[in-house]
Amino acid sequence: MVRLEKKLDESEQTNLVDYEKIVASKEFQNMLSDKKKFVIPFTIFFMGYSLLLPFLVFYTDILDHPFIGDITWAWVYGVSITVMSVWVCSIYVRKSERIDEQIKEIIEKEGL
Repeated sequence: MVRLEKKLDESEQTNLVDYEKIVASKEFQNMLSDKKKFVIPFTIFFMGYSLLLPFLVFYTDILDHPFIGDITWAWVYGVSITVMSVWVCSIYVRKSERIDEQIKEIIEKEGL
């Protein structure tokens, strides 16, 4: 296999970004840690809440009972998934704005 190497002139060399330095920085690691502390629990909650409906419908009769009139708890749970999705999405948008702020601070610190 042929390895292609490109020689960089001086102007291109000054524009190189040391990504390994950025990734190793404490600020970047803190940002990743904050992101994981948010994404993992909310993903588990979202998936658990969403996948619980088919389990409850197919393997139990708990959602077959009437809530009000002809509306059963299955309908209430199904609609609540939409409400929960909007809630999780709105929290994600707010949290991602904070993460974006952290990224901007890292970029400014590195002079990019």
